[in-house]
Amino acid sequence: MESIAKNNLQAIIARAPDFFGGTSRQNSIIMNLVYDNLLKGKKAQWFCNSKVVHSMGYVPDLAKGTALLGNTPEAFNQVWNLPIDPQRITGEEWINLFASTMETKNKYTVLPNWLVSGLGLFVPIMSELAEMNYQYDRDYCFDSTKFNDYFNFIPTPNAVAVKQAIEQIKNTDKIDDKRTTTR
Repeated sequence: MESIAKNNLQAIIARAPDFFGGTSRQNSIIMNLVYDNLLKGKKAQWFCNSKVVHSMGYVPDLAKGTALLGNTPEAFNQVWNLPIDPQRITGEEWINLFASTMETKNKYTVLPNWLVSGLGLFVPIMSELAEMNYQYDRDYCFDSTKFNDYFNFIPTPNAVAVKQAIEQIKNTDKIDDKRTTTR
């Protein structure tokens, strides 16, 4: 930011919350802990507190937002929160949204802070997640109003985004199955 202030650098800082959709399945916490577990008939998992609000971004919206920023000279030298649905929903509501879209039972368990921290000693990704507990033990509200207003952008509603993400996974899995059987 100091270089930007001195006019030595043209830059944009684009922030995003946790995400899902697109081709982000392996790198998405909610897809790994909620979708994949429900798909296997297991309980979905959530960190720390499922009763607090947790903002999520839909990858296609985040990608469009990044492209808009990069192609808008007036957006440079600013900090932007990429577009997300402004509807505030809890971890429990995210799990319910996935379960109802998948037409499966809404079963879940909450992983307490101490467990996530303890697992971090043995599972590297868990140590990274332990550092992010502040996003799960209290309301985590990501506000993209500045972006949405400036670009007149309407983010995909959470329910539609979850449905589209699940449909894309099903379609990708079908393509992968066809590739496997034709080899």
